[in-house]
Amino acid sequence: MKYVLVLICCFLFHSCSILFPHGVAINPGKYTYNYLSFNKKLDYQEKKYLLNPTGFSNSNVGGDKNLPFVVSFFENNLGSNVIKTRSYKDSLGKLKIPFYLDYDISDEQVLFLKENTDLNYLILSKISFLEDFQNGGLTRANRKLLIGSEAGAISFIKILDIQKNEVFLEINCVGTIRLIEERDFYTNETKLQPTTFHKDSYELGEKAMKKLLRKIK
Repeated sequence: MKYVLVLICCFLFHSCSILFPHGVAINPGKYTYNYLSFNKKLDYQEKKYLLNPTGFSNSNVGGDKNLPFVVSFFENNLGSNVIKTRSYKDSLGKLKIPFYLDYDISDEQVLFLKENTDLNYLILSKISFLEDFQNGGLTRANRKLLIGSEAGAISFIKILDIQKNEVFLEINCVGTIRLIEERDFYTNETKLQPTTFHKDSYELGEKAMKKLLRKIK
């Protein structure tokens, strides 16, 4: 059995040498944070939270969906004090909120939540991808963060204090992949680089969102 494993390893090594003559490299990406509020701790004083699905606007993903790891994080930390938007219904089974909740929620919508629900906080999140930048769907500041990237995504989390209509917590994380070319000092020609493997923009977005959750206590 030992010799079989050795032969398999030799075969794989030989195959890689043929397919990737200049070697193989893994680019894990770079992640940077932007804190837009001072408070990074959840309010555990028996407050009620509404968890909105994560939005994927202006991208090939489209719409929004409940990411399992986002739901698990808040349910594990807040228990029965958090409820998903699509489960927030009255005794007749009708949704209590008659409109779509966007990450950039309006003052009128916040006022409705304040006057018609017993909620204290609203949890909003979204992910924008490099493709959004190419289609003109990102702000100027975010475009600068993704310029020159091979793949990229920005994940956002915002918790809104409904009663005060102010941001309780807001943070975003940018994940980027940049492939740096090395040039010959004398000829200025690009040197042959190893074949690089990396995450795509969607994977970077999920990774950035998971990193954001680790920053919240």
